[in-house]
Amino acid sequence: MAENDPERAGENDPERLAEHLEGEADQLEQRSRELGERTDDVAQEWERKRSDPSVPGAPQPPSDEDESPTPTGAPTDKDKGED
Repeated sequence: MAENDPERAGENDPERLAEHLEGEADQLEQRSRELGERTDDVAQEWERKRSDPSVPGAPQPPSDEDESPTPTGAPTDKDKGED
């Protein structure tokens, strides 16, 4: 039984264990790449939706001038008495 289990067989054969672990690393790298691509796709889709005024619930992206919008109720420079 232990002969078919790569982890158990690798206990006695470092080369086999290394091959098994390299295969796992390759699989994880592939999954990571796929997840990164999917994340990029979702981000692009969200930006398209934010730019489309007909999509409910998707806030408009901030203008180039105002990269960080002031949250509602946050004091502004006028409120602080700065001129």
